[in-house]
Amino acid sequence: MKETFRLSRIFGFYSIFIVFMLLFDSFNLEAQSNIIIGSASSVTVQDGDYFYDDGFNNNYKKKKDYTITFNVPSGSSINVVFESFSVELHSNCNYDWLKIFDGSSVSSTLLGTYCGTNSPGTVSSTGEALTFQWHSDNSVQYAGWKAQIQVVSASAPPVIVANGSQTYCQGDMPLSIAESISISDPDPGDTQLNAMSIQISSGYQNGEDLLSITGTHPNITSSWDLASGRLTLTGPAAFSEFEAAILAVQYSNSSSSLTAGQRTFSITLEEANYLAESGHFYEFVPYVGIRWDDARDAAALRTYYGLQGYLATLSSQAESDLAGAQISGAGWLGGSDQDTEGVWMWMTGPEAGTVFWNGGAGGSSPNFAFWNSGEPNNVGSGGEDYVHITDNSIGIQGSWNDLPIAGGSGAYQPKGYVVEYGGLPGDPVLQISATTTITVGVAPSPVGIFH
Repeated sequence: MKETFRLSRIFGFYSIFIVFMLLFDSFNLEAQSNIIIGSASSVTVQDGDYFYDDGFNNNYKKKKDYTITFNVPSGSSINVVFESFSVELHSNCNYDWLKIFDGSSVSSTLLGTYCGTNSPGTVSSTGEALTFQWHSDNSVQYAGWKAQIQVVSASAPPVIVANGSQTYCQGDMPLSIAESISISDPDPGDTQLNAMSIQISSGYQNGEDLLSITGTHPNITSSWDLASGRLTLTGPAAFSEFEAAILAVQYSNSSSSLTAGQRTFSITLEEANYLAESGHFYEFVPYVGIRWDDARDAAALRTYYGLQGYLATLSSQAESDLAGAQISGAGWLGGSDQDTEGVWMWMTGPEAGTVFWNGGAGGSSPNFAFWNSGEPNNVGSGGEDYVHITDNSIGIQGSWNDLPIAGGSGAYQPKGYVVEYGGLPGDPVLQISATTTITVGVAPSPVGIFH
């Protein structure tokens, strides 16, 4: 007899009801729900489903090993709320145990190992799958568990529209970065945001450019990051409050000999940064000591308003500058020459398989690369086959270096990884960012008039 049953809503005495009455001593079908009973399988779950151990209303069975994966539609996530949990106790959970993984397999991130009456409580996925691995020995069996499944649907994100194309000259008063802005949401019930950011995503001059906020905004705090040229506004606050705050953000230049050129301001929801040139979003995720392969897998589990994440693939100077401005130490990128020494390819995202460099430090690029001086050099007996952005204390800011898969030490110890969002098949079309510009120039010298 199969041990996994998925029962659609049942009303009346259908034959399947009678079959289950015969199979189990008692039958307690949750109203308007489906029942999922543990076995080796992969199941697309629905909101309100119930998940039981393989004994259902009786004690779980002995000598069982199986893995079951719950899946939900793209853009959604899963909460599993354990209402009861009773498994044979062992100090290290060596007898009977339930392991839960944040993803579609037991290779995903382990969220916990549970036994005794140490209930998992509410377990939430970061993506579209949760995996449960069960083991029972040949000895004592207990009541097992009962858990309700909640499917968290991805609601339509807000929409941002902003305008601004102005000119700033040396000696001018601070200038608002936006002339108008509107934040709206297709869902009338969504009227608040947790945070927004304004970053000088192109043309930023560290030590000259400054963003500041004027006026009083009781529900919003601001924080300026000099290294990245980014002003973060943190709520929660209503759309209208964020609109007012952004209109109060001003640009100024502190240099007596300013650097002329265009500054592009990316106004973005939450934490990721937007680059208008690529249409993609970028995020540095701190994680001290993470390996390249673990960073690759972790990036692929991240989503941003339905966009699938991947280790960043930087194909322009603007991309590399923006990513480099965000890091707080060495950060992994999605490039490697692990397949063929000296043939550097992007291994992730829509550019997977694209060669961006041939050779060592004296090699050449068919498109774009931004190696630090003397890189890549493949030092060490095991070689260096993986790309990272260098710590700002080493060489050219935002430039690249090659490292072993586990990284190095000191300034070469991995401090996290750069995630890029955008460009993959199935990604939604979003309008969660807007850009404005200010052209910075030197005011012309006054011209004397003589008679």
